[in-house]
Amino acid sequence: MSSRYPLFLLCALLAYGWITPVVAQEPESADHFEKKIRPVLTQYCAACHDPEDPSNHVEFLKANTTADLQHLRGIWGSAAAQLRNRTMPPPDEDQPSEQQRLELANWIDDHLRATACELGPYAGNVTTRRLNRSEYENTIRDLIGPQLGYDETFPTDGGGGEGFNNNGETLFLPPMLMERYVEAAQQILDAAIITPSLRTEFAADQLIPLVESPNDQPRTLAPGLELSAGVVIYVAGDYELTADVRNMSKQDLKLVLKLDGLPADRFQLSSQKEQSLGTTVRLSRGFHAIALHNPQDQPEIALLRLKVQELGVKRPKAAQKFHDHIFQAKEGKYEKGRIAAEKLLRRFATQAFRHPVSDGDLAPFLALYDRAADRADPYEECIKLALKGILVSPHFLFRIEATPRSAELERIDDFALATRLSYFLWSSMPDERLFDLARQQKLHETPVLKAEVQRMLQDEKADVFFATFTGQWLGTKEVGGSVAPINGQFKGIYSSELAADFRAEAIQLTTYVARENRSILDFLDADYCFLNDRLAKHYDLPKVAGRQLRKVEVTNGQRGGLLGLGGVHMVTSYPQRSSPVLRGAWVLETLFGTPVPSPPADIPALPNKVSAKNAKTFRQQLEKHRDNASCAACHDLLDPIGFGLDNFDLLGRWRDKTENGQAVDATGVLPSGEKFSGPAELKAILLERKQEFARHLSRKVLGYALGRSLEDPDSCTIESLVTSLEENDFRMQTLIEQIVLSTPFQYRQQVNSADPTSH
Repeated sequence: MSSRYPLFLLCALLAYGWITPVVAQEPESADHFEKKIRPVLTQYCAACHDPEDPSNHVEFLKANTTADLQHLRGIWGSAAAQLRNRTMPPPDEDQPSEQQRLELANWIDDHLRATACELGPYAGNVTTRRLNRSEYENTIRDLIGPQLGYDETFPTDGGGGEGFNNNGETLFLPPMLMERYVEAAQQILDAAIITPSLRTEFAADQLIPLVESPNDQPRTLAPGLELSAGVVIYVAGDYELTADVRNMSKQDLKLVLKLDGLPADRFQLSSQKEQSLGTTVRLSRGFHAIALHNPQDQPEIALLRLKVQELGVKRPKAAQKFHDHIFQAKEGKYEKGRIAAEKLLRRFATQAFRHPVSDGDLAPFLALYDRAADRADPYEECIKLALKGILVSPHFLFRIEATPRSAELERIDDFALATRLSYFLWSSMPDERLFDLARQQKLHETPVLKAEVQRMLQDEKADVFFATFTGQWLGTKEVGGSVAPINGQFKGIYSSELAADFRAEAIQLTTYVARENRSILDFLDADYCFLNDRLAKHYDLPKVAGRQLRKVEVTNGQRGGLLGLGGVHMVTSYPQRSSPVLRGAWVLETLFGTPVPSPPADIPALPNKVSAKNAKTFRQQLEKHRDNASCAACHDLLDPIGFGLDNFDLLGRWRDKTENGQAVDATGVLPSGEKFSGPAELKAILLERKQEFARHLSRKVLGYALGRSLEDPDSCTIESLVTSLEENDFRMQTLIEQIVLSTPFQYRQQVNSADPTSH
């Protein structure tokens, strides 16, 4: 097996401080790059990347001093990655030693991080991005009212950037989704706008014959003929169709009702009698042809009139409230006409587009209103057509900001800031207070912005931030879905309700830490957890009353913090057993941002299940698996962390014995020499890494807030966030406030996508 796998992890662990070099490093000289770094790279790389060679397009060796690196940051970052991954130099060229690779890659990465702020503040690219499913549903809720779950019919949004599904680089608009947007817009407006009930009547002479009657009497249906009428249905629902007819013969007759050319009902007519014949049909929105047909071999039938009446349209219970909100009705009354329509559409478009609209912006939607008015549609339907145009407009479906004019920092206007803020904390459009502050151009003022962050965090609309961020950061959103134990193996223990509690437990922890302004270190360890009756029973803790999660103090070292959550243990387990390897990798990657590569393909798989008949514990089997020296470099770090959590089974229950009845050995020794026994002592060690945890959490929240991938120059912002956290007892609200006040959140600039350091 290639040594690439352990070397990659070794480099990462040294860089992140998880292991410490045995030999103390001498202080770096001012000319370290010129004397120690560049000469080695020239020795091994210049054959292909000679800066004097005009055919060479990878010109990182053009950097003769550390100052030159600032203008070649992207290429040098790639060089470090290639060294770590052993992809350069090519296999058939002379290779640096492993020690040289380590020194070169570490120096490059450390230098790029340390000098990230030397080029000045960085805002990054402005990404025009589509509203994801959750943002669409929440925006419709705040703009119109109905929450009908239309987002569930949209394709799933993929994650990107820092791992979240609000990343603009992954929010494309495939044709299928555009079709769903058009359908959803109509359904939403049909649910929210009440069109006057349809009740229309056609006299016999208003009906159109399929074939002209021989006696030129359209009131009479001759044998084999039919009369029809066209009706426009504005809202899908149940309608009653009634035909008033007279049977002038002395025999019983039949009459066929056709709907859009197909038989919908057959009526029996009594002899020599005027009568009404009716039926109920479900009609979809749109034009429908209704016809009455007299079968062959029957006498004439006199048709008096045809009536269409709406019986019932399914709408939300609060439909009248939504309707009155859109039309700004007072006591059920509102103005109609084009002037009123223009006023309504301007107000609605301003909210939907999240910024004031000009006459030019409004013109296409007024044209839709005029088109409907010209064909004599009801006023409400004229408005509905124009609003549908707004709801399928790119300015609603996408968050579009002005293009920056130069590489210089440009402060975004207050409407754009209100939009960034509301979609960060609420996953929805700004409310009226944010719009008011934007109109007054006060929102960007630091005291005002801080006050709004505090207000918004306490609003129930922030629940979506806590749920979305937590579920995607930790991976617990998949619990009960793609993450579930083998069916039947845990019958009577695992259930969909328990899975929902696991998801909610993680969200509640984040919610409490944020709203109560607790330290982010509570995520690593805390003297409390959140339980309901089901979770307390599952964890074998003192009884808790009710299904509502509530804060409960814990002092036994088993719960408290993320590592005591059942959902986390499900995410870091296989469907049939827990996994020290997965748990160790999860702690490194999710909590501290330490990259852990996938295992090589030629490594034999471990058993999916620990047999109760096996004399060896899974730990003992894993230690045997680690005898391979090429595997030990990675597993020496991953496994001890996982062993420290081995008291938890795959459903997060505490256990003292393994599956085969042997005592759990939860001791571990990290490569740094730190020893621990059990999760309580492990968490104490992890708390010593608070700066690394703060840095990675800052990166995750910043990436979520910006909705884009973070780049090397963003490290300046990240380091500032870490400093602010250290100065404010690691309070969660400090992190959120400082992100909102940061340069990338409040500014924009042109950036060369090939080289983000070019700003």
